[in-house]
Amino acid sequence: MTQSGSDKIKAEARKKAAALRMAARQACPDAAEKLPAFAEHLITEFHPRNIAGYWPIKSELDVFPLLSALAIRPEVTLCLPITGTPGTALSFHHWQLGEELDIGPYNTRQPFANRPELVPDLMLVPMLAYDGKLNRLGYGGGFYDRTLASLADTGNTVSAIGVAYDDQKVDSVPTGLFDQRLDGVLTPSGLIIG
Repeated sequence: MTQSGSDKIKAEARKKAAALRMAARQACPDAAEKLPAFAEHLITEFHPRNIAGYWPIKSELDVFPLLSALAIRPEVTLCLPITGTPGTALSFHHWQLGEELDIGPYNTRQPFANRPELVPDLMLVPMLAYDGKLNRLGYGGGFYDRTLASLADTGNTVSAIGVAYDDQKVDSVPTGLFDQRLDGVLTPSGLIIG
């Protein structure tokens, strides 16, 4: 299949997945409040020190209740991504709950660039859809895929956990050469490990 053919398939899949995620959000308005119940599971499974969250946009599942539950652990430091120019990897900078955030691209909020940069060992990743093989469908910018590849290239071990509504699971996510598979998916029903 040509690159343009693959791009068209992904674009159509993104449209369907966005509608699916919006419907899931409306069907489960308390989904974010269910995520903190899995904080201990994430800690015991992955033993993270630096946990990267994300600022939810559109109908993404809000991870802030989960980050609040993780932040009470003395061994855990939180960070959020700073989105650079297209074609670059994300950088992650220290952030504490309640700390003021800068306005980033795509209507996101992100730490100010002068905050200390951290390398996450557990990354909570937003998405449009996922499948049983833990393939992730994102928005198409490649920021997370590029970031995971870059961290691996520099010898850093990071566990990427997609955060999604249960109904965001699809039969198959179209994948390309540079797409990175997730290590797990956290939904309001539980943690799925690859």
